[in-house]
Amino acid sequence: MKNNFLNKKAKLPAGGSWAELYGILSDLLKRRSYLLPLAEEFNLIDKALKQYFIGVKECSIEGFKIKGKCEENKIYNLPYKVKQKYATTTKKWIVNIEEIKK
Repeated sequence: MKNNFLNKKAKLPAGGSWAELYGILSDLLKRRSYLLPLAEEFNLIDKALKQYFIGVKECSIEGFKIKGKCEENKIYNLPYKVKQKYATTTKKWIVNIEEIKK
């Protein structure tokens, strides 16, 4: 499915109508609904494989090359008053898409 609306926020094409935009968005929502079970299966398999390969630096199986590495994360354990002094609040818009069951 080739669509110019996948890389940026959908805007009405030059000379296009709102009905065309509605149709495009409707098609994308239907395609999303179709792909959702596949994405969920992919995520389960991906998680299981990555768990299995923890500690493996490099290996290959059939046509797949698996590489792993250890990364470090720094955590700063600061007193609450110090954290509050430097705390900032940001806002983001959360979108939840749910299929209406017929």
